[in-house]
Order: sequence, then structure tokens, then C-alpha cells
Amino acid sequence: MINLLRYDRDYSGMIEVAGYSVAFAVSGEAHDYVEETSMRMRLVAKKLLTYPFYLTFESYDEMEGDILAKTDLPIHYAPSGRTVLTQRGRKLFQAEVPTFTVEIANEQALNDVFEHWFYLAFDNHLWVVYQHPTLTYKQGFACMTLTPQETILVTEHDAYGFTFMTNEPHYESEANVQKMIEGALSDY
Repeated sequence: MINLLRYDRDYSGMIEVAGYSVAFAVSGEAHDYVEETSMRMRLVAKKLLTYPFYLTFESYDEMEGDILAKTDLPIHYAPSGRTVLTQRGRKLFQAEVPTFTVEIANEQALNDVFEHWFYLAFDNHLWVVYQHPTLTYKQGFACMTLTPQETILVTEHDAYGFTFMTNEPHYESEANVQKMIEGALSDY
């Protein structure tokens, strides 16, 4: 079962998005909602986007080396420009929030990225899937302007679900979004 909630006000999550006409929160009922969100996002991305597309995520400050060393995928690290207060041992400091963008060339790459790092979405780090490499950081926060007829997917708090943001006229109808998502999930 899929639950859709149409935003009745501007989206205010982990990314600033301009140029969208409608946003829906997508969730469902599952014992392991994180795994279900991961699976649903992958299936919807495969249904809506054309390879190559992009996935950007943020992580903890000490993970940069591990993330870059753990994969053969085309991944690009960039500092976000944002810091968070953190502590190791008895040392309190401002740690950088690193960001990584992966070019998703095929289904295997999509599955690899989700399997390796989707837990970061559960830890409330940014996790966004999109078609065109237009995501930037301004004043430490992710932002993008959608190109015509573009859709992006962004995880919700604790990866409980994801937000589907689009400016495609066909998806301004809740019924069309529901039908598309159900169609994507039936491929599973």
C-alpha cells in the first residue's frame, strides 16, 4: 500500500528546490520502512529517469576516505560549505558536512549506491535522485532549479518515505502519480 500526501505549502526539507509545481510525500506501511523506502525510490527512479542520472548524498565528516575508497563508481566529493557541532572523545569541534555525487549509469550502479550508503538517509543526511547535474550548494545548503518536465526524489526524515517533486504537468494529478508509483512497484 502506498500513501501519498500532497504538500499544501512549499516543500521545506533538506534541499531548496525552485521550479517545481507540485510535491507529494510518498510512504507506505512496512515493518522495515527504511528498506521499503530504498526499494520504492529505486523503482520509481528507474521508471521516471533515463540513465545516466545522478544521486547526491551527504555523510559524516570522517567518512570521505572510506566512501571514495569503497567504490569503483564515478563518484565526486565536494565540501558542502556547512559545518555541524560534533564531538569525538572529549574534543568538541565544527565538522564539515561532506557531499558526494554519483553518476548512475545503470541499474547495478543504482543498487550499489543504495546498498552501500542508504543508511545515511536513515541518519537524516541528504539523499536526492535527479536527472540533470544541476544541484549546487549555496551558503552550505543543497539547492537546485528543476529543468522543464523534471522530477526529483528526496528522502524524508529517518528515510520514512520520500518526496516526489515535479514540474511535469502530467504528474500534477494525484491519481497519475499514484498510478505511476504503483506501476513502478509492480515491476518488483
